[in-house]
Amino acid sequence: MSDILSKTMFIAGAVASAARSTASYYIRGPRCAKWPLLFQIRRDVMHRTIASNLKRSPVEADIEQIDFELIAKHNQKWDLPTTKVPPDMGAYRSASIRVADIDVDPDLFAGAGPAESGLRALVARDRVEGGREVPYELTAPISMLCEGSDVGRAFTCAPIDASENIVLYVHGGAYRYGSPASHRGLTGRLSGLSGLRFVSVDYRLAPLHPYPSQLHDAYVAFLFLLRQGFKAQNIVLAGDSAGGNLALALLLLLRHTGIAHTVCGLVLLSPWTDLVSSRSSVERNAKYDYLAGPPLSSPLAPARLFYAPGRRYSQELVEEMSHPLVSPVNGSFEGFPPTLIQAGDRELLVDDIAQLHENLLRDNPDRGDSYIYECYADMVHVFHQFMELSDAAVAFASAGKFMKGL
Repeated sequence: MSDILSKTMFIAGAVASAARSTASYYIRGPRCAKWPLLFQIRRDVMHRTIASNLKRSPVEADIEQIDFELIAKHNQKWDLPTTKVPPDMGAYRSASIRVADIDVDPDLFAGAGPAESGLRALVARDRVEGGREVPYELTAPISMLCEGSDVGRAFTCAPIDASENIVLYVHGGAYRYGSPASHRGLTGRLSGLSGLRFVSVDYRLAPLHPYPSQLHDAYVAFLFLLRQGFKAQNIVLAGDSAGGNLALALLLLLRHTGIAHTVCGLVLLSPWTDLVSSRSSVERNAKYDYLAGPPLSSPLAPARLFYAPGRRYSQELVEEMSHPLVSPVNGSFEGFPPTLIQAGDRELLVDDIAQLHENLLRDNPDRGDSYIYECYADMVHVFHQFMELSDAAVAFASAGKFMKGL
């Protein structure tokens, strides 16, 4: 009964929010010039849903009473919906990586800052328990699925030829939501437009699997691609939001361990680059972006639920979360591969994202053309998911062209 009541209240609130948004649109005009009515309604409903949960956010004094299993169940209940690969772009197949088949040397994690102890523990647990798998989806572009093509080979995770590039994609969702299924529409479009195959990793989610579980799964997936015959210089790392954070942290970890100094390229869509940020766009764009969240001082701040759920706020915690393997904006980027960054100028994270681009240019002064930053006017966080926005199609086309040219 409580589920029925909560869903009824949610629907009623969403309808009321949509009505207010529609009235405002026709009376005052769109909140931003490029916003069609459908997007303004969707933005307002999403923001209301996220913001309403903040009203029940506990304070630091209640941290020991927080039930993180209950939070995980709530996240699963309200997870991101499944989307579809556009049939004119490609198709996907599900598979999984047997972790026992991947040789992970824990000694390579020595000196990896706050990730070291966690990564060593995760490797040890996998060896003791055995049997764990990392699910993934392999998306093939429509160009590989035409009549006369070897479809079976397209859905086999091995190089079709020695020069083939492949994309390792890690989805967004604040490390608490999402899956390859929720991002099929996004990865499918990128695959179709780039002509590249995508391996989308279904990594473990916080808070039941906190940092560095996600980094470990992404690391295993990269080693899997190497084991299948792909070379590091033929692997593109890509992700949106938290996935952008993970793609960056993965490359920094690969460089630290010596597995790979560089990769073919990076594609980052609204990446979450700084988990402890206090830059001004968080306040400046609060009335535009659909994102909302409690400050880092709250035990339910997304960054704390990801990194250290249940741990009390302290300066030591902030310093740990500022480490490049947690907040990649603080990393060293000398020799980084060609990178495309896309963001919206109305998103909360835009100042952090711009800082990442500045740091890439700072560390590679002679390779400025290798680091492309596209900031789209009036667009919000990961605007690519809203196909009613004309700039979503523009951004997809640009990303596809960039990957095709690597």
